[in-house]
Amino acid sequence: MGPEHRKDTRRIVRQAARMVCSDGSGLGTCLMIDVSRTGARLRVDASDAVPDEFILLLSHDGKLRRQCAVAWRSLTAVGVHFLPDRSIKEK
Repeated sequence: MGPEHRKDTRRIVRQAARMVCSDGSGLGTCLMIDVSRTGARLRVDASDAVPDEFILLLSHDGKLRRQCAVAWRSLTAVGVHFLPDRSIKEK
């Protein structure tokens, strides 16, 4: 493994989540592998199908959500930065 570049320590989790566009249209599901205060690693079916920015729904009812920007991609995973709240409204 290479040197660690993260600013915050990540903790390992195994949490299902949903990805949606800002207009509320669904992008699919993912599995959150690890998370920190500033970002997360998500396992996805195809990283090239994930847009550069999207909303990550972390609760079943969609009330717990984070605006995300993709920082890196591999074949089946993406690393995301959590963006500041942009007054995301529930759809």
